[in-house]
Amino acid sequence: MQGPARVLIVGDDTGTDMKLEETLAKAGFECAISGIARGVAELCGTRQPDIVVLNMQSPDARKDPDTYFALAKTLKASALSNRMRTILVGASRDVDLKGAAEDIDDILIGDLNAEQICHRVRSLIRLNTMHEELVRRLNTSAKYGFDAPAPITPPDMMENATVMVLGDPAQFAMIENALSKHATLVGALSDATALDYLARRNFDAVIISTADTVEPHLSFVRDVRQQSRLFNLPILAMVSPAELANCGTLYEAGVTDALVKPCSDEELRIRVNLLVRESRFRDSLKKIYKEAKHLATSDALTGLYSRGFLLEHLSTMVSDAKRTSQSFTLATLSIANIAEINAELGYAGGDRIIRQVGEVVSLLIRGEDLAARYSGSKIVVALPDTPVKGAKTAIQRITGVVAHTEFAVEGHHAPVSVRLETRLTGFQDGDTADSLVGRSQNVDLKAAA
Repeated sequence: MQGPARVLIVGDDTGTDMKLEETLAKAGFECAISGIARGVAELCGTRQPDIVVLNMQSPDARKDPDTYFALAKTLKASALSNRMRTILVGASRDVDLKGAAEDIDDILIGDLNAEQICHRVRSLIRLNTMHEELVRRLNTSAKYGFDAPAPITPPDMMENATVMVLGDPAQFAMIENALSKHATLVGALSDATALDYLARRNFDAVIISTADTVEPHLSFVRDVRQQSRLFNLPILAMVSPAELANCGTLYEAGVTDALVKPCSDEELRIRVNLLVRESRFRDSLKKIYKEAKHLATSDALTGLYSRGFLLEHLSTMVSDAKRTSQSFTLATLSIANIAEINAELGYAGGDRIIRQVGEVVSLLIRGEDLAARYSGSKIVVALPDTPVKGAKTAIQRITGVVAHTEFAVEGHHAPVSVRLETRLTGFQDGDTADSLVGRSQNVDLKAAA
């Protein structure tokens, strides 16, 4: 049984922490709460946290917020920052966060919303996972005799960002005033216009700001998430307090995060900056993954990793899972209608479809996931630090996009539809790379826990 990621909440406040702890526990995290003095001891213990939540609504933080900012600065400058992320929550809007923002990975200002905090914790843990997977993947590449690319670090501030603002034009001036020094803004009055802009140029983020509810624009968000190129584009929704209280609906639609309006220029600037930083860092990690891939480790048809690289890498993942008790899941994606495609288009046409599906999967997988062509039309995806339930959601999104994609083969005028059959399984004690792959091809997605 794999152990959950550990979250340390620094700042005792029973009224709010109990709900936060309960929400984090339901999401599968191991959670601990302590005052700032005992929190420092926890940070130096043998079971160090993956995420540190600085609760600025605790009595100690309200009395002396600088102590919490100092802790964040100390963590940022220490070796712990390579694996431990810090999120500051519940800060009052009148607290000056300009200096502290540089030392903190994420900030949520205003009243505590346990579900929103949980959502951001998941995102930060994914960055941790991407770091670890990068090291692991480079080590696997080294076994093939290849040098590792130069290491990277997260950018401190967003620069030259391009942000689209969708919705109420009356809000555009406020948003432009907050972001104009760091970003170029493009306004879109309708969903159709926004989708047209997204098709023609690249954006670092999208802000949805309406006079009333954001709900009419959720279909736009869903449309964006169906496109492989825009799958991970940050989308920030500016919402009412009532909408934030039900933020789960926003996240299910594909909104990256929500910000309560009205908000200050500084609050909006911090939130957009953090989202752009995280997105660019994720893109940089994916770029390094690509640079670390060589012909000797790649499948010639799809450009995904080869079967040999997958099995070698899985052996390391199995060893790491036994050492750290962190979960991972393996998924097998098969083109269920490949026989019909081959009969209609010939085997060369079928190979072209397999290549295109591989390209789409490579775009849709998360930054930390590894996709390899195992055999024929079978693609295996390894999802590190991910239990079966979380992997099921990620894989269903991929199958949904593929189902809505019209593939094409030269000389064949009608679009080709692809139906993916998906099976997955989680790591279990005693597993080997071969046993995991074998089991993943026999556990249907619908039957997965």
